Amino acid sequence: MGISFELRGRMRVPLIMRFIFGLVIVVLAPGVSAAVRAVHVTGIVANIQSWEIRGFYTAMVVAHTEPRRYGVVPTRPQLMVDQRTGRFEGDLMCEVIRNEHGRWVDIHLINMAPTFQGYSTMVIRAPYARTIDLGTFEWQATRYRWKEDSMVIDTGVPRDTVIGDLFGDHVRISPINPEPDDSMRFEFVWNNSGQPHVAALGGFHMKDCCTTLCDLTFAVRTDTDVFTESWPHHVVLHLQAEVKGRYRLRQVPAQDEHLRDVDFLLNKDLYFTVGHRLEL
Repeated sequence: MGISFELRGRMRVPLIMRFIFGLVIVVLAPGVSAAVRAVHVTGIVANIQSWEIRGFYTAMVVAHTEPRRYGVVPTRPQLMVDQRTGRFEGDLMCEVIRNEHGRWVDIHLINMAPTFQGYSTMVIRAPYARTIDLGTFEWQATRYRWKEDSMVIDTGVPRDTVIGDLFGDHVRISPINPEPDDSMRFEFVWNNSGQPHVAALGGFHMKDCCTTLCDLTFAVRTDTDVFTESWPHHVVLHLQAEVKGRYRLRQVPAQDEHLRDVDFLLNKDLYFTVGHRLEL
């Protein structure tokens, strides 16, 4: 019986060790794939004195990779961009993103205005290093990737776009580069005095053999009482990008005589392509 017990005990030890080792791997795996590292970041925003920035925004900050939320100021350490020179320098705690192309960090340059409902952000995905010098560049509200000492549009991630005046009537589209089965979000912002609105995205139909057409209608009623002042209003519509291909979105005039069109895409065509996002 003594021999039998000893053999069984020896058989159990490797199994227990393998179980513990596997458990450790499972616990540590998320930390490995989402490691946070200190990065020293420097750069100069060349167009910091432009009217598009100085005319509307009171501050520009450089933040970490944590996704921002509208109306919320990040509480983690961040850098301030000098409003006179455009220069910034300091340390950020960045999440290291790993993919088949290497290790990356996302650096957010966020314009803030206390009187406006949202911030405007530029994202630069740069190869991970303890020190990152972005050099001199112009701020643009989109996503870029640092490649061979220059910035290119990042085609491997969902990107937003804004059509119209950011501080007037405009539509924010997210993403503008959808994949099949993505839901595209259209956020319409316009100044309104309280009158009801009519907004709709029509169904898809074929314009020709290669382009799928979708019609948009957006108008406000003219036969209702309104206030003397106006203020920004917004409404969100969704469009399901079902299959790969070329799409065309157009705004068609409202047919009712008591409706006045709000010009978002009148006399314009918005083309976008549905396909898999690739990092070029």
